[in-house]
Amino acid sequence: MQACDSAGAPAGTLHSDSAGVAIATAVEPAWGPGEGWTVGEPPLLEIGTATGDPDYELDGVVGAVRLGSGDIVLGDGGSGELRRYDAAGTFVWRAAGEGEGPGEHRFLSFLGVLAGDSLVTYDLALGRVQIFDAAGELVRTLPVESPWSGSMPQRALGVSGRDLVMAFTDNTEMPEGGVVRWPAVRVATFDLADGAIRAVSDFPGAEQVIARYGENVAYIGYDFGKGPRFAVTPGTLAAVDTEAFHIRSISLEDGGTRRILSRDIAPVPVTDAHVDAEIEEYIETNVMYGGVSREQAEGMGRRRRDDPRAPTLPVLRSIRLDETGSLWVEPFFGAGIEVAPFEVFAADGTWLGSVSVPAGLNRGFIASMAPGLEIGDDYLLGVWSDSRGVEYVRLYSLEKS
Repeated sequence: MQACDSAGAPAGTLHSDSAGVAIATAVEPAWGPGEGWTVGEPPLLEIGTATGDPDYELDGVVGAVRLGSGDIVLGDGGSGELRRYDAAGTFVWRAAGEGEGPGEHRFLSFLGVLAGDSLVTYDLALGRVQIFDAAGELVRTLPVESPWSGSMPQRALGVSGRDLVMAFTDNTEMPEGGVVRWPAVRVATFDLADGAIRAVSDFPGAEQVIARYGENVAYIGYDFGKGPRFAVTPGTLAAVDTEAFHIRSISLEDGGTRRILSRDIAPVPVTDAHVDAEIEEYIETNVMYGGVSREQAEGMGRRRRDDPRAPTLPVLRSIRLDETGSLWVEPFFGAGIEVAPFEVFAADGTWLGSVSVPAGLNRGFIASMAPGLEIGDDYLLGVWSDSRGVEYVRLYSLEKS
């Protein structure tokens, strides 16, 4: 491996090459004090309301996309609907809805936009992809039928040209028990013209605990466990395991690794404070949403204290790619751990610096299933919630200095 940085002061990002794979090792950010990108406030556009007009009431938005006209289309998971709003945020139309018929969704879990402003959705419950035109009319329905025995579609990751990039889980080999990486994840492309599926690359699954009780098997969550995270931009899959800051840029054409981005980050031990905060959040969640009394929830929390958990925190929470190919890395956070700004890396792996986003961005209980954040060259489009949990789709300017 031969470094190619010029002599002199240490570079913030070291660029090298190994067997045709470009390697970027981030040391320090390029932006100095007062430099970098900022997200303008207030938002340029806001869609949502606490009460009143049902055209603006949102319930579990799974994603929002911006069309060439500047209009916004969102996928409302609670109703299974697609809704279009003009560039000023005024309601235009609604399409689809809840159900199993043509153009309906039983579990709308993904919304993406194609060339010409066509829309693509994925229904996790029905295992099917649907394509709508820019007016919300159904164009095509395609079932997702896994070509691999024992493998099943898990979720849609993003759009690349005329392909939907999807993750499949391999359930064929059940581990004996203990802390395991299972099931494995296979990322593949799904051709939106004919439904053909082509494998791209395989990855270890998320850590979980499997316990056997005679003939019965229990799957137990593994707090602070590590697992794969993905991001998609046309032609490229970014992939990382949250055990280490080692992000691969993979070609969606041939599955080859084109670039590696790394940082030397020492693992952070899980402390009693982390565990206490996680259990307190678990108790509050069960009281608020689980239909149990506080006394019952506290008893559940005490029992959970003895559950196995990872000895160290994940090194990051999620990754995203913007339309220019820059990588946005979300540092790990959780109960008792503050949300930090995104760290941004240029398309060549150069560490630029950090970008703060307005508070309230919906990040999801599971980072990999969080609502999409569309990052354009000069805007951010995503889902935010206020202190009461009311959802809003907001468009912010992204100002680059």
